[in-house]
Amino acid sequence: MHTTNISNGRVSQLGEPRKETVSQGGGACVSLSGGDERSEPESAILNLGPATAIDLQGGGRAAGARGARTAAALPCLNTINCNEELKADIQKLSSAHKKAVYALIQNVIRLVFIYGLDRIGFLTLTFARQVVSYKEAQKALHSLMTGVLKKRYPEYIIVMERMNSKRIHYHLLVVLAENIRAGFNFAQVKQGNYASANSFLRSEWAFWRVTAPKYGFGRHELMPVESTADAIAKYLGKYISKHIGHRLPEDKGARLVRYSKGTNRVSTRFFWHTPGADLWRAKLGTFCRMLNLNSDNYQTFLKEWFGRNWVYHLSPLIQSIKLPEFYSEEESRTSLRAVWVVAVNERERRCNRKRREALAARKRLVPDVADSLPTKPVRTWASWIERTVKEEAS
Repeated sequence: MHTTNISNGRVSQLGEPRKETVSQGGGACVSLSGGDERSEPESAILNLGPATAIDLQGGGRAAGARGARTAAALPCLNTINCNEELKADIQKLSSAHKKAVYALIQNVIRLVFIYGLDRIGFLTLTFARQVVSYKEAQKALHSLMTGVLKKRYPEYIIVMERMNSKRIHYHLLVVLAENIRAGFNFAQVKQGNYASANSFLRSEWAFWRVTAPKYGFGRHELMPVESTADAIAKYLGKYISKHIGHRLPEDKGARLVRYSKGTNRVSTRFFWHTPGADLWRAKLGTFCRMLNLNSDNYQTFLKEWFGRNWVYHLSPLIQSIKLPEFYSEEESRTSLRAVWVVAVNERERRCNRKRREALAARKRLVPDVADSLPTKPVRTWASWIERTVKEEAS
């Protein structure tokens, strides 16, 4: 049982008794509701399986949408701690963050596979001052990348972390020219005895003792990798979760992972293959077919009609669609019709607003030409559901 409202371009879902209401006011506000005790499957926990494409050509049953087994959780990657629900929204892992973690792990494993674990160094850089500004930290990092990292190391990966004290520091995996693990005794080093470090690693330490302060960094540490490639990859990915747990509002949209040229072979442009993701793609395909869109042009037109954040604005509306696989034909048709009315109303409202703004700007520049332009918007859309509405009305 739910109600979907859209007003001034914002869509929300509220729990109310079931009813059917469609009201229109110049395209500015439309509300609809529907539903019963039957519910559609909820999103599964992160599944690192292969991705699937959006189906905009047919309305078949979403793969694995009913009766699928939930994937096991990855404790260090998907959640920050057991009090996740108590965190602010900005301190929760989003789908984009989970994709960044997965891509980071795969790229680290690939880096170790190419160069070998003996040539990989784990470098930690902490600012000498209490640097909490993301922009200030990025300026210092950019100078370090330009002046040192790009010239000294063939490939590297950088992960930003904001600590409990809100200070920003960086964790890096760098590819060195020689073996730095040869003869290195990790047990002795943990006790403060660094005699086992070879000459090349000692030369790197000497270099960073001189170089790090020049770029504003204080404490620094370059060590060989003690564990396996999988372990260091997950360990590095864990810092993304830790950063999200301590990040500030100014960190929203911040770039958490940086790669040297050619290192990010695995990108974040993929879809999770989970029951929840399959269900979303099935509903998105239905929504796009209602607007006469296909897999080649839906992103272009939805961005043009509803803005570049169309997924954020339309997500509750698309989620309210009742697929015929889970509901009766009458309920599904009613749901599709109501969603179509809301989408078209909102599209027309946004297009009229853009047109008014364009006319106002043109009138300021060329008053005579602006007055001669037609003011009535031209409807260029059509859909099978529109024809159905007309047929039933007649």
